[in-house]
Amino acid sequence: MAPLQPRLDWQMSFAALGSLGQNQWFLRLEYMLLKNSPPVVGLLARNPFPREPPKFIRAQLYQYHFTDPAARRTTGQWWRRDYLGVYAPPLSLADFAPPEPK
Repeated sequence: MAPLQPRLDWQMSFAALGSLGQNQWFLRLEYMLLKNSPPVVGLLARNPFPREPPKFIRAQLYQYHFTDPAARRTTGQWWRRDYLGVYAPPLSLADFAPPEPK
């Protein structure tokens, strides 16, 4: 049996190893954030949308690296990051609506 990794940050780091198409749960996460779902927002350290849910949501992909000791002393930063691209394009609730019948 594989070890259980229920934390959202772990799940997102593993999702980043694949594509959005391989991680349909991530689309569901975005959908529930757009709806300001209390159980889903509760997975976050704080609600980034305390007044109202976002109108759009996107996910960008970064690769993180530890800084070297000199950079740590100079900047105070433990990490540096490199932008790799879009993981999930900007989406709104309308993007999740079922198609209208023809």
